[in-house]
Amino acid sequence: MAPVPVTVLTGFLGSGKTTLLNRLLAAPDMAETAVIINEFGAIALDHLLVEQAIENTITLQSGCVCCTIRGDLVDTLLSLHERSARGEIPRIARVVVETTGLAEPGAIIQTLTEDRVLTPLFRLHGVVTTLDAVNGAAQLARYAEAVKQIAAASLVLLTKTDLAGEGEVAALKEDVARLNPTALIEAAVSGDIAPDRVFDGPAWEPGDHDPQWLPATPFGNARPVAVAPSHRGRMRYRDTPTVEAVCLTLDDPVSPEALSLWLFSLVSLRAADLLRLKGLVNLAGHGQPVAVHGVQHLIHPLRELADWPDDDRRTRLVVIGRDLPAAGLRESLMAAVHAHPAREAA
Repeated sequence: MAPVPVTVLTGFLGSGKTTLLNRLLAAPDMAETAVIINEFGAIALDHLLVEQAIENTITLQSGCVCCTIRGDLVDTLLSLHERSARGEIPRIARVVVETTGLAEPGAIIQTLTEDRVLTPLFRLHGVVTTLDAVNGAAQLARYAEAVKQIAAASLVLLTKTDLAGEGEVAALKEDVARLNPTALIEAAVSGDIAPDRVFDGPAWEPGDHDPQWLPATPFGNARPVAVAPSHRGRMRYRDTPTVEAVCLTLDDPVSPEALSLWLFSLVSLRAADLLRLKGLVNLAGHGQPVAVHGVQHLIHPLRELADWPDDDRRTRLVVIGRDLPAAGLRESLMAAVHAHPAREAA
């Protein structure tokens, strides 16, 4: 059986995660969904529950299964899988993991993508981040957790847009786009959004036939030089270093050795500051684009996609990090390219 897709629902305190879940779970096509609430001793879907959870699991009227994490996420998911296989709870076709408002999603992402027992049964599909249109700008400026939640997102849902001014919403969209150029941004007032927009939307990791996973917008004005000037967005929170989204391009094919050297150097020296890495690489010796994907110390295995999303055959990389200067990223990439020219890989 194919692994069950898992969507991580994150967002800062009060940003509307539970409201969104309540609306989504009311939809008929949300049956066979398991919802895991990352709260100790509390279930946030109060008005949907008709009784207290027994053994930490309850079947909702919608046909969904809801439970809270009282231990490790791996144990919770494995328990759901085993109970579903035994027929004790309904079949599970989808899992939603709702994090706490102060959660940093990196640890959950790492668990879902690295655990060898879990990955044959479950796969990370998307990271959905809710962002309060009224308070979001202040939260991003003040709280590291809010920034990391946006950096990890494949989809950002702006909530409470009906309570904010048009200029305020537009400015927040620009902030998000600068911070995470690869994320899709949509509005969801009072959780009103179709389930397929959330769960069939952009994947966190690109698939073979997912041409929209890395938008061309951040690279549209790049000059045709070895490494184009970056288009970056800056955002400060608390007293910590600047968070930047740096977009890099390379015109010519990159040797596998050069790419490996650059990735190894980046992770070895600055893994703690690497919030997100996503890109398409024109890898020497490959006819199709190769997807690069990672969070902090975790770099996923390179994956060759079925085809290029457009006529642009340049290597395109987005690096979201804390105090990772664009110039330093460009220089380190060029140093790796010069150390291992593509002709060596031919």
